[in-house]
Amino acid sequence: LNDTNPRSLIVRLCDVLSSLRIHGVVFEDDTRSEAVAQILDFISAQTSVPIIGVNGGSAIVLTPKEKGSTFLQLGSSTEQQLQVIFEVLEEYDWTAFAVVTTLLPGYEDFVDYVEVLTDSSFIGWEHRGVVTLNLTDDPEGTRTRRQLREVTAQIRLLYCSRDEAEAVFRAARDAGLTGPGYIWFVVGTNLGGSEQLPEH
Repeated sequence: LNDTNPRSLIVRLCDVLSSLRIHGVVFEDDTRSEAVAQILDFISAQTSVPIIGVNGGSAIVLTPKEKGSTFLQLGSSTEQQLQVIFEVLEEYDWTAFAVVTTLLPGYEDFVDYVEVLTDSSFIGWEHRGVVTLNLTDDPEGTRTRRQLREVTAQIRLLYCSRDEAEAVFRAARDAGLTGPGYIWFVVGTNLGGSEQLPEH
């Protein structure tokens, strides 16, 4: 199924499910679109066919899933990624950090979960605030560079999409915030794929 636009994906999957005796579907795609995962979750809930998403948009972890869905995604949720990052921060005694987000859906949940992790911990975390970037209203990156300079922590947790990460790191590089002494942890459920983020 190379065409992953919603209509084609639904029609093709329904054709396959109605014409063959299928016990389950393993789905892999090379997109980074969460819409693929949402469609597969919907189809699983409606047909009761187990679907496993192993790569691309199908592996972008959805929470919560449709009632009755048996859609398994082989990826890590934002919460799981944050738990691992906080283990690393604790291991290196990096207790002061700031949160940088874009307006990517889920950013408020991300900020809330960071607060849950820090408030429920015996570690003396020094949360130095949240900066929310609106990249669509700042195509030149001027405001983004200014906002990033206002962050006083050298450890930064960034929540964004893959495309947004490129714009944020370009602005951070231009502002002199990507060299030695600055540590960025990029968190998100749609950052995967075979291509690496550009080095800045």
